[in-house]
Amino acid sequence: MLEARGSVTRKYDAGNDDIQTLVRLMGLFISETYGSSLSIDPDSIETIGKLHSYVDVYYSELLDGYMLIRKYSHIFFISAEQVDGKASFTGPDRNTALKMLEEVKYNTIRTGEMAIMEAIAEELSGIHEIMLSMTPVMEILRELLDKGKIILVSTGSDDKKRLKYFNEISDLSIFKYEYKYNACIIERGPEFNSIADGNIENLFAYIIKSKTGYVSDISSVKPYLRTAYSYYSLCMVSKSLIEIKMETLRNEYGRLYGKTPDTLKFKNYVESLCNVNIFQYKNDKIIGIEKIFKKLL
Repeated sequence: MLEARGSVTRKYDAGNDDIQTLVRLMGLFISETYGSSLSIDPDSIETIGKLHSYVDVYYSELLDGYMLIRKYSHIFFISAEQVDGKASFTGPDRNTALKMLEEVKYNTIRTGEMAIMEAIAEELSGIHEIMLSMTPVMEILRELLDKGKIILVSTGSDDKKRLKYFNEISDLSIFKYEYKYNACIIERGPEFNSIADGNIENLFAYIIKSKTGYVSDISSVKPYLRTAYSYYSLCMVSKSLIEIKMETLRNEYGRLYGKTPDTLKFKNYVESLCNVNIFQYKNDKIIGIEKIFKKLL
């Protein structure tokens, strides 16, 4: 969490010194200083010399007939004390508070992306564009399936690219390898045959599932992952699968990531996700898959 470099202090007539009065005035201070969408987290109120409480942010929005209330917890904390009938409240200045909120939003998105990545990794491996973007990995897998061994020479331009990918996945049990001179000799690992079952797609799916952190940062994967997260994050707020229009989802993507995708590109992302059973169409709208939603819950 960011440090509050600047701070704001206000005083109010307290009248009496009971904690309920301080909590009520604390709410007034928050509303007047930061806005009406913020509130005290009642479970975080503590008295350590002073009265302290974390502040939560709420947003309500109507999307395609669904009333969604988003909550961002523990953005910052404020302190209160009472002296001579005056209640004094101190919190970060508004600009610092906004930066703290943006940091919490960013961390929420990143955490949510990793959760959805874990839930849909196997399905993502079936998207042709993702498989194509990881061609060097597919080339290694195909050669191991065909010949049981591949030698990559670090001085070759194509092999350098293959080695760059391989170094990220080399610890998986489907591989065993050693470096000799300027070459990396890769062979089938102890679990290669059982996982492959003669099928390169099985191996690729295993890599995607095993290396979700690495794969989620690959540029070709991001738009599919972000599209999936844009939808399922709404379901997590709603606590149920929802049906929404494609344009609504495209706008949600733009709200989360600061840039709304081109309509035709976004339609392709959605179609690809439908083809691998991460989304489906119902009544000309997008709806999720129950088993994926249950994984997230």
